[in-house]
Amino acid sequence: MEIGIFWVLLAAIMLGFYAFPSKFVKNYELENLWGVFWLLAMFIVPISSTILLVDDLGATYKQVPNSIFTSIFLLSILWGIGNLLWGISISKIGMALGFSLLIGVSTLAGSILPFFMGGADKLATTEGMVILGGIFIIMLGIIANGKAGLLREKNENIATKKVESNKNTMRNGIILCVIGGICAAGFNLSYHVADNIGHIGQISQAQFGNSPWIARLAVMLPSFIGSGIAIMIYFSIQLTKNKSWKNFNHKSSSKNILYLLIMAVVYCASLIIYGLGAYELGPLGTSVGFAIFQTGCIMVANLLGLFSGEWKNAGSKSKKWLYSGLTIMSIGIITIAVGNGI
Repeated sequence: MEIGIFWVLLAAIMLGFYAFPSKFVKNYELENLWGVFWLLAMFIVPISSTILLVDDLGATYKQVPNSIFTSIFLLSILWGIGNLLWGISISKIGMALGFSLLIGVSTLAGSILPFFMGGADKLATTEGMVILGGIFIIMLGIIANGKAGLLREKNENIATKKVESNKNTMRNGIILCVIGGICAAGFNLSYHVADNIGHIGQISQAQFGNSPWIARLAVMLPSFIGSGIAIMIYFSIQLTKNKSWKNFNHKSSSKNILYLLIMAVVYCASLIIYGLGAYELGPLGTSVGFAIFQTGCIMVANLLGLFSGEWKNAGSKSKKWLYSGLTIMSIGIITIAVGNGI
């Protein structure tokens, strides 16, 4: 169990850092930057690495029913839509509330729904109840984190005399963010269907001798492709609408693409490592692992914010909420780990 938690936490740390190279990307609009990133992260990196590293990939997939691939594809499209809705919603309600809402809703949906997809009998057990208790504790920590972010944004708005969003914009943003959070849970659910129900990883390992981490590439490739299709349609429209295609001709493009490739490799690796961690955590790995993974991402993001000075203008009250949230989330992770070990 310990090795599974280690992999999941490592994945969370990597995901928290993956966007750092974007600071060095120049002369690109947002649709250029993220359009190229998602192309690399959803198609180029996972497809090439899976083909190169996984033995007998085609033979593995031939043993999986088409209904499994259909489910994976649909759930992964939801994942892609969730990413897009979050990006739209934060422009309406702010980063702090948007981030906390999306992570909170996706953690709740992505951790609990796998119980009802082959593990419902575990709910009434001591193990299941302790894990659910840990998820509830994590949700309290996420709420505290959101409160801290809202207080920080309020202080910053006062300092910069920025006008706060009107009620209709806020309401619409919250609705979009909640829907996005539910859709974003499609990532974990598609993994659960692929590995726990479709047994793609088991087939790849047992029949064709692939190691567990390489087998996770076979498990996750369909999810990457499904999500990528939804995302690339959106960014292609944005590039055309904003006439941003010409930015790819800029002389800085080669360096930009290198930075974005580094981002894509780290991003993909973090999700594969998460999959390995969920596998090592056992039958309830997708519930246990996803809760820890999402919570770890929030904690890393907040700690990075503290060290980079994002909270230097925040009031003492907002920092108290932040520290309380981090502490509560840590307790939630420990509770889930204990529950999974019962």
